[in-house]
Amino acid sequence: MSAVSDAEIRDEDLVDQWHTVTSGVKWAERRVAKVLEDFGVSAQSFAVLHSLLRAEDHRSPMSVLAREVSMTSGGFTKLADRMAREGLIDRRGSADDRRVVHSMLTSEGLALAQAATRLYQDALRECLLGVISPVDLVSAAATMRALGADRGQVDDPSELVATERNAALPDRRAQSRSRE
Repeated sequence: MSAVSDAEIRDEDLVDQWHTVTSGVKWAERRVAKVLEDFGVSAQSFAVLHSLLRAEDHRSPMSVLAREVSMTSGGFTKLADRMAREGLIDRRGSADDRRVVHSMLTSEGLALAQAATRLYQDALRECLLGVISPVDLVSAAATMRALGADRGQVDDPSELVATERNAALPDRRAQSRSRE
């Protein structure tokens, strides 16, 4: 690729560069997720464990956690149910507001969150810092933060779901139910 100035980039180079960025991120995510899975923790469970590890008193409302891990409330409830059955989190209603349910790390969940976080950090160091310098990583993170800030970043995954079906599209909902 030719040198690029701040003022211009060819359309085909723009697509190629963006593909390179997203491919690198996906590769790193898969590699780190595999390390977690080999340890016995799914990427989604780790996201919850890590969020609770960082939360005050290792406790957070379920709606906040769902948003932080980019899951719908229904999908997150299923994950939280599974984590509660595994003894990793405890769910309790709020004394102040009966509509709010909090999740909190159990002692077993806390130990797993700490161990998985150390493993995650080690995997990131191995995966990233052999390729990119710490200075460049911080710069890339700042760039991605700017990309998401005030540019329509979706905080609620349900915002991504269409609320009305486009009548011009074929309705395959009934077909998938009949095959089940």
